[in-house]
Amino acid sequence: MRPARNDRTRISVLTTMDPRARRLVANETRFRDLNEQIEGIATTHGADEHVYEFLCECANADCTLRLPLTLAVYEFARARPDQFVVAPGHDLPDIERVVVQTQGYEIVRKQGPAAEFAEERDPRT
Repeated sequence: MRPARNDRTRISVLTTMDPRARRLVANETRFRDLNEQIEGIATTHGADEHVYEFLCECANADCTLRLPLTLAVYEFARARPDQFVVAPGHDLPDIERVVVQTQGYEIVRKQGPAAEFAEERDPRT
């Protein structure tokens, strides 16, 4: 768990991000919040290899793609608060880099202020 951030640090993260990057990461964190709810429901069925449909956590607010993932894969993607799971090709090199690439999904890691913004809004911290 990371140390708590003071309000001054939080304000500096918001002011150092350009508005476009802030909007993009905010979209991704909304999808992540929904996926956390899907995961919560899925875990009531046990930790098996069942495949669940998670939402693509890309920056496109209109994206409706579903990603078939096991809970283990989703947990791996969520191992860091600055990581998101997206459909192949839905990464944005301006604010993130691909750290895992498969045919069905990519795991991206935010960079710089976008990473800090994502960490601030992580429902697990």
